[in-house]
Amino acid sequence: MEMPTVALSDLVARPDLGLTVLVGPVEGRRVRWVHVSELRDPGRYLIGNELLFTAGVDFPSSAEEIDLYVRRLAEAGAAALGFGVTPVHDAVPPLLISACERHGLPLLLVSIQVTFLRIGQEVSLMLAEAERAGMRRLSTAQAALTKAAASDGAVAVVRRLAKLLSGWTVLFDPSGRRIASGGSAPPDDELRLVERVRAPKGPSAATAHHGSRQLVAHALRGAGSGPRSVLVAGDSFEPADRAVLSVGVALLSLLVASTRSSPDLTAGVLGLAVNGVDSAALLEKALEAPPDTRWRVVRARRVRRNADAFDTPLVAPVADGFLVVLPEDRPYAPKGWLTGASGPVPLGELRSAALRASRLFAEAVIEGRSRVDSSTVDSLVSSKDAQSFARRSLRPVLEAGLLDTLHAWLAHHGGWDAAADALGVHRNTVRHRITRIGELLGRDLSTPDTRAELWLSLRWLRD
Repeated sequence: MEMPTVALSDLVARPDLGLTVLVGPVEGRRVRWVHVSELRDPGRYLIGNELLFTAGVDFPSSAEEIDLYVRRLAEAGAAALGFGVTPVHDAVPPLLISACERHGLPLLLVSIQVTFLRIGQEVSLMLAEAERAGMRRLSTAQAALTKAAASDGAVAVVRRLAKLLSGWTVLFDPSGRRIASGGSAPPDDELRLVERVRAPKGPSAATAHHGSRQLVAHALRGAGSGPRSVLVAGDSFEPADRAVLSVGVALLSLLVASTRSSPDLTAGVLGLAVNGVDSAALLEKALEAPPDTRWRVVRARRVRRNADAFDTPLVAPVADGFLVVLPEDRPYAPKGWLTGASGPVPLGELRSAALRASRLFAEAVIEGRSRVDSSTVDSLVSSKDAQSFARRSLRPVLEAGLLDTLHAWLAHHGGWDAAADALGVHRNTVRHRITRIGELLGRDLSTPDTRAELWLSLRWLRD
């Protein structure tokens, strides 16, 4: 899922953050991060949706320079500019106010009682909570969509998708006829967007705005005389909405392109499962597998032309070979293949098993011999218990927005310079953050036991 954002209007509505809007539109603006800069041209270093703070140190003084300063920020997609009036300025420069109004950039006055750091910390907490809420919503949506697909097929997925996105959804067949819909009836003029993705050389997806609504069309290219398509409308598509839409489109692509018994469908559902979508119900229905069946995930590369075939329909091509899922009682390393195989797991744990298979396959390529997961630490702990432990252990770090710093530092064996290079920050910044992480966890990060435990927690959290 994409990096979450918070509404700028939510920030200025909080009295404790001390932000007063001087000029510019606030509604509809999203904040991805907080950045403090005293550069005379910070716009060139932004990537968009930043809330930029400055105390006006070495600030431009002429009208032309200030206009250029603001224009660059607006062009870079900054969410807003926050100006602190101490200790350099007694008031916000009038030329800055007029420039922000001219370029449509929100200008916020920062209270002298609130530090930039305090606001940054609060935004980090809000972003972490937004990410957790998005993941909870995505998990619920995945379960609802896959249940709909397994029970009533494409029609049920279309209706459920419309409800989850608080909009409407229409599915078209290759001739352009509506075959399923959900939500309120869409106006004919909003349906024209689908023609862009239905064109022979058209894009796989297209977006447009119609009044306050956003429209998204996807081509579902598969078997048949031509591409089918799905058109979805909603008031807005935040990162969680787009993630839900991606799951719905992936399921519809499978359902409209294949029958439930076809290898294409089962291989496609496998792809969803190993990418974190709970597709157990679909796989059980497609394979008629007993609910208690345990499965291995195998990453494989053919090393002999006459290699034996895998005894399973769940074989999907990937960049460096094949991804295979098969019951635990079938051979997982046929002759003529180089493989990395997970231990047996239930269908609900295919994603973590796929990650373990990928790690073992990488080792197999280096060593030139097949590897199987039979005695690793991961195999001793269930995926559910491991993730629960990881969330408890790392919650303070996650809430402080320091997870990437901890991962980079541990991945580079505690090397300050290497971790700083990986994060793109100064080595002293890494030192400060690691000290803060130790304080948050109440742990001594210099001990091998602590580092090993935290590394496992990071792996389990990201699995």
